[in-house]
Amino acid sequence: VISPMPEQSDVDDNKAENLLAKCDTAEMTGSFLHLHVALDAKDLDLDKLHPHYTVMDRGLEGDGAVIQGVKDGPCGELNMIAVSNPCVIDRTLAPEGYIVVHAYGAGNEPFDIWTSSTNDSSATKDTATEPQASGERYQSSTYEALKNARAVPLWRAIESIIPDARDRTVIALIGSPLTHARFLRRPNGTYGAAFEDCLKDGSTPIPNFVLAGDGVFPGIGVPAVALSGASAANGMVGVVNQWMCMDELKSRGAIN
Repeated sequence: VISPMPEQSDVDDNKAENLLAKCDTAEMTGSFLHLHVALDAKDLDLDKLHPHYTVMDRGLEGDGAVIQGVKDGPCGELNMIAVSNPCVIDRTLAPEGYIVVHAYGAGNEPFDIWTSSTNDSSATKDTATEPQASGERYQSSTYEALKNARAVPLWRAIESIIPDARDRTVIALIGSPLTHARFLRRPNGTYGAAFEDCLKDGSTPIPNFVLAGDGVFPGIGVPAVALSGASAANGMVGVVNQWMCMDELKSRGAIN
């Protein structure tokens, strides 16, 4: 359990600076490319499908290419594709007769090709919400063409499960690293710190200040972030107090 520094403690400036330096220099994951589709499920036997698939577009060993000194492999650019098929578990997630499928590159989409390829003379920035510079969204023919070209491996992944997926498609939406940067407010659309650079826990040298999130062990992903948040909560209020709070919420019917 994390034990936060007591309020009356003096801040160790050197330790605080070291923590900030570690956060600033942590290696970050690549960005994400998403493909969300709604499919006509007529004559599709959902009972024969699974809720989740991992598809290796070029196989576990990749295609042997070397990019920036790194040999292709399972973590290569747009090689590992995750496909989520949630309607297998809950049919109510889509109107009757339809399903939704989500395919994405697992933190393996480079950001630089998007900043260099989408800023053409016909691009306009959507600044309705005054996004940060790293989250500006470009709307141009070049941007749309790049999204379609980069999404080809995602389509292949879905088609490896549902071969006629394109013919069944009612809606198809592609989310790019620029989308990630804009809506998640993350520099370069990253998903978070690489595992080897995660902080071992959320403790800090600053009184009553505990960290949680994708830069803290156990790292990226909703379950991992929830666990780091629970650890931080336990450190601030104690396990017994947390149990009492949960019992109170159960008595009110707020949680099961």
